[in-house]
Amino acid sequence: MWMMRALLAALTALLLLAGPAAAHSYRAGGIMIGHVWVKPTATGNTEVFVSLLNKADAADQLTAVFAPSAQAVGIFDAASRRIGAVELLPNRPVSLKPGGTRIVLAGVDRPLRVGDKLKLTLVFARAGTVAVEAMVEAGPSHG
Repeated sequence: MWMMRALLAALTALLLLAGPAAAHSYRAGGIMIGHVWVKPTATGNTEVFVSLLNKADAADQLTAVFAPSAQAVGIFDAASRRIGAVELLPNRPVSLKPGGTRIVLAGVDRPLRVGDKLKLTLVFARAGTVAVEAMVEAGPSHG
C-alpha cells in the first residue's frame, strides 16, 4: 500500500512540475518525459528543461542529448559544471529546471522565439532513445 501511495505522490509531483504543457509528454521504456521546453534566444546559446520520472524497477540515467540545430549539447549541474549523466532512481521525479541541472545548447542555428519548436533526441542508458519536441517558452512565472 505504501508503494502505491509513493507512486501516486511521484506522479502528482511530475504533473505539478509539468505545468500547463503537461499534454506534451513522451515515454522511453519506463521513463516518463513531460513538459520539454527551451528558453527563447536571439543568439546561439540556450537551455532546455524537462520533467522525468523513472517508472521502471531499476535505476536509469539520461546520458546524452542530441539537437540537430545545435553545434554542441551538454548536461550541466546547478554550478554550471558539465556532468556525464542525470541519475534517475525508480519512482523519484527529477526536474531539469532553471537554476538547477539543465541541458545546454550551444551554437543554435536560428533564433528561437516563443511558440517555436525544437527537435531533440534524449538518450537513456537502459530505456534507449526517444525523439521529442521542445516548445520555446518564456519560462515559468515567479511570484
